[in-house]
Amino acid sequence: MRVDEELGRALAELSSTLTPQPDPYGRVRARYRRMRQRRLGGLALALVVCVGGTAFAIAGPARTTQPPPANSNESIAPVLAWADKLLQSPPRGAVARDTGYVRQLSDILLDAQRRGDFPNLTVPVNAVKVLFIEDVNDQRIALAAFVRDQPDPVTGWPSAAVWLVAEKGASAEKLASTGSVRGTSDALEPYESLAVDDRSGPGRAIHVAIAPAGCVFLTSPVLNGHAFKWASELTGSYLIRTPQTQRPEWWRVNCAEVTRKITPGPGSLAAKPITDAQLATAMSRVRGDVKAQRARVLVYQSAQSAGYRLTALPSVVWGGHVAGVPTGGSPSVADGQVTVLAAPAVDGTWVGEVTIEPDQPRSDSVVGTGTSFTVTTDPTDPASVLAVPIDGDAVGSGDQQFLLVVTPAAATTVRVLRDGQEVARAPASGSGAALTVPRPTAGLVVKALDASGRTLASAQVSDEGARGTPETDAWNQE
Repeated sequence: MRVDEELGRALAELSSTLTPQPDPYGRVRARYRRMRQRRLGGLALALVVCVGGTAFAIAGPARTTQPPPANSNESIAPVLAWADKLLQSPPRGAVARDTGYVRQLSDILLDAQRRGDFPNLTVPVNAVKVLFIEDVNDQRIALAAFVRDQPDPVTGWPSAAVWLVAEKGASAEKLASTGSVRGTSDALEPYESLAVDDRSGPGRAIHVAIAPAGCVFLTSPVLNGHAFKWASELTGSYLIRTPQTQRPEWWRVNCAEVTRKITPGPGSLAAKPITDAQLATAMSRVRGDVKAQRARVLVYQSAQSAGYRLTALPSVVWGGHVAGVPTGGSPSVADGQVTVLAAPAVDGTWVGEVTIEPDQPRSDSVVGTGTSFTVTTDPTDPASVLAVPIDGDAVGSGDQQFLLVVTPAAATTVRVLRDGQEVARAPASGSGAALTVPRPTAGLVVKALDASGRTLASAQVSDEGARGTPETDAWNQE
């Protein structure tokens, strides 16, 4: 997998934490989030956030579902129950039909763990269960669960998970060696997945995902913007994508006709760096001042991060220098270059992001910050108004919100109204304005006026967060 693609996926995960999770499982999952060490084909990531069959063997006694974590205000018992269904599932994959191999691999892994060969997994373990093993292209890939003697005292998870990758046809000894470890997690979740470099060439990857036995993977290509046409995968409760079979698509997991997960498949609309033609299209309706090279990088990063949540590459909406913009760090406000991007999402809305590069480096060495937003109409229309709240937590006064407004070129003034009454006003130039407005921003109407006082365009303040996707994670439901 390319560094830029993996970076994009990591940025997507990081940026998703910037907005409140609407469901209890989201908050609980964040609270008990384990530290994964995914070593994808030896790839190490250093991130700076800049938003813009059949029989099976188990080496030890069986176990039952463990109770939810102690001291949790929100039970994740359903999640642990689904994780236990995965643990109790027979191993999947073509190689898993060799029950002797599976039993040998389980025994070797258990012995290795007890010798301390896995530095990221040192707690007492009473069993190892192989859940998946298959030769994919020229590699043998396996997923094994390590069942603890007792649930983790911090997170409450009863089993850990380890992904293993070696050459095709590798012996159990080779596959169980520490050099074959590609991912270690202190929690076996109901849905597990791995991406690993494919040896057929640079930038090519193999993707594997697995759910409890009895569940079914369905996939759909992205059709006509935001239409889905779901079809069951022949592999049933697991899914494999190679460079030869990968496509723009979404994945879905149904268990007993209930949808438990919907997620975009791997990849993005920007399979390669942005071409000159693509950049020209992205810049065709830009307002303000944005340098082409900066735009090229931001469009590529944004497309990589969003993946197939988008139905077209992002467009550059506006750029300019803004004074006193919140940075979300130290200092709390700074002067800096601001760029706004937006793109159509699979659900028909438009999602965007604002990136801020302060003129002076921040004390925490973060080179850029930003925020995301959602609107229902096309913000790239040069005649439109776009109003985006920027990092409200960084504003000194608790009842005030920093607002960035993109206006038509002829606008000279921006008015902000609530229930028809003006609550803020600021001059506009270069198709932009910045001002503070009273909280809450929901319901505020922003108007752009020309020099004669005529209203050129108006709009409500955008929703915070890029929520324009049908993604689902419902393992917390009974």
